[in-house]
Amino acid sequence: MFGRQKTPFHVVIMAAFEEARLRGDRRLGTEHLLLGLLHHQDVARSLGVDLEGARVALDDLDKAALRMLGLEVGDVPKTPRKHPRVPSTALTSSARAAINHAIKATTGRTRAAEAPRQLALTLLAQRRPDPVAQLIDQLMIDRAAVRSRFA
Repeated sequence: MFGRQKTPFHVVIMAAFEEARLRGDRRLGTEHLLLGLLHHQDVARSLGVDLEGARVALDDLDKAALRMLGLEVGDVPKTPRKHPRVPSTALTSSARAAINHAIKATTGRTRAAEAPRQLALTLLAQRRPDPVAQLIDQLMIDRAAVRSRFA
């Protein structure tokens, strides 16, 4: 689906798939796209968030959701488990729409440089109950400030 290009956008998407795999998730969602964007230093700097902090925040959201179901989860071992690769077709509808929007918002000439920025703007526009909206709120990212930095 994403070919073998090594553009910044491709690197972000592949990083998002790797983040989903590391978490043991079967599908790539918008929250994974945000983690993938944090592999892009310029975008991460604009968001004011580091990758490790975002991973911890997402883990905290998962634990809170499980507590709401009456399940208490202790500390998760730091040793990574071997999870299968997430297939490139296993995207949530929100993730697919965000990627398509980022692609359509750029031209063929500007896509390599602009698509990560467009993807970030698309994710910032998401609202609850989308998982990335919850993650953005958990990370206390100021949506308006980030949009102005990208303008």
